[in-house]
Amino acid sequence: MKKFYCLSGIPRAGNTILSCILNQNPNIGVSANSLVSETLFKLEKWKETDIAFRNFPDERSYRTMTKSIIPSYYSEWEQDYIIDRSTWGTPDNYKLLQSYSPNEIKIVCLVRDVAEVVSSFVDWSNRNPDNYINKETNNGSILEKCEYLLHPYGQLIKGVLSAKHLKEIDPERNYHILVDYQDLIENPKLQIERIYNFLDIPNFKHNLKDIKQFKVNGLRYDDSSVGNNLHKVRTNKIEKRVYKTEIPQYILDKCKELNVWK
Repeated sequence: MKKFYCLSGIPRAGNTILSCILNQNPNIGVSANSLVSETLFKLEKWKETDIAFRNFPDERSYRTMTKSIIPSYYSEWEQDYIIDRSTWGTPDNYKLLQSYSPNEIKIVCLVRDVAEVVSSFVDWSNRNPDNYINKETNNGSILEKCEYLLHPYGQLIKGVLSAKHLKEIDPERNYHILVDYQDLIENPKLQIERIYNFLDIPNFKHNLKDIKQFKVNGLRYDDSSVGNNLHKVRTNKIEKRVYKTEIPQYILDKCKELNVWK
């Protein structure tokens, strides 16, 4: 029987490199950003507002359908351990997990200093001009890009909210494990061992010197929709990139306040 676990947290915090490594194990399938949480969320909102359901509230059939979504989505994946990537730690998504996870909840939460995350995005957008950040900001200034990235409804803040909520509801970390980007880069072997122990997955010898680009279930990222190289990893070594972009001080101060897991 498949086990379903979650990968959540901050973007640009090592999600892709960790997924590439874990997917070396033929018994593990780590997804890219998936549709599962959003599908469940939209169904819940639809149920709340749909007049047909209010007129005939067949709750039992609805729950039968929604409980089948996660197993059905991954029914053609051959791996025994599925790790679905989304912001599962946010209050709404965690509530969905409590209702519809087919097994016990376990979330791997990746975090990274938010100022570094912003610098990483801005640096990437400067090196790869045809990208969604430049399009959304009309090729704006560094400040405009930073403010866009820190928008309350953006993916970065959702990641921060996910980490914050997990810290609040699970201070003993019974249901989630925190993996800091710095620790992952400095000692990936140790952090992978921590994840294996937390998820109770049999050990596997990973190759940390020959890491392939992300691929799972026969699919790769198509970065043409967001911008070149957003998910490209260095295949021969794990190291931290040095960013030369100077971020405005008030943005750095705001980022510091967002490091809620520290």
